[in-house]
Amino acid sequence: MTSRRARAGRTYRARILCCGRMDWGDDAVGPLCAAALAERKIPAATLGGSASELLEAWREAQHVIVVDAITSGAKPGTLLRMRYGEPGFQPERARSCARGPGLAQAVRLGASLHCLPESLALIGLEGADFEWASTPSPEVAAAMPALVEMVLQEWQSLISATQAIRKRSSAGRS
Repeated sequence: MTSRRARAGRTYRARILCCGRMDWGDDAVGPLCAAALAERKIPAATLGGSASELLEAWREAQHVIVVDAITSGAKPGTLLRMRYGEPGFQPERARSCARGPGLAQAVRLGASLHCLPESLALIGLEGADFEWASTPSPEVAAAMPALVEMVLQEWQSLISATQAIRKRSSAGRS
């Protein structure tokens, strides 16, 4: 999945992209996660989740974590982690895809245009209520701390891996 492309402007080693809308019930998973991460001084961008937004946001990133509500038919509040290139990666489960061209289309376009990040993970929380002007369901609200913890674990593993690579390349130049 490695893509080599010219990168203009700022380059991110890793980015967390939290998708969703606060005013659509369980779709608030992404923005709520971003707020919880901000309290811990972990940078996360909040997006609506359209394919164009996602492609632009990961254009200059090496590693990307996408956080979104999912609709897979599992019990509400169920956590799911999927990585691009591994069996079972199904980006069409992301709620952003239910609202139009979302993560699934961004992955297809990114792959065909050779502009996917080096690694891409989807961390999702199964939702149940996506009605406008509603609040997150009790199951989703109860699972939010576990979601934030899973995102933090993924983030820490990315940071650790990139630091190890940097150390090895620095030692090779010495």
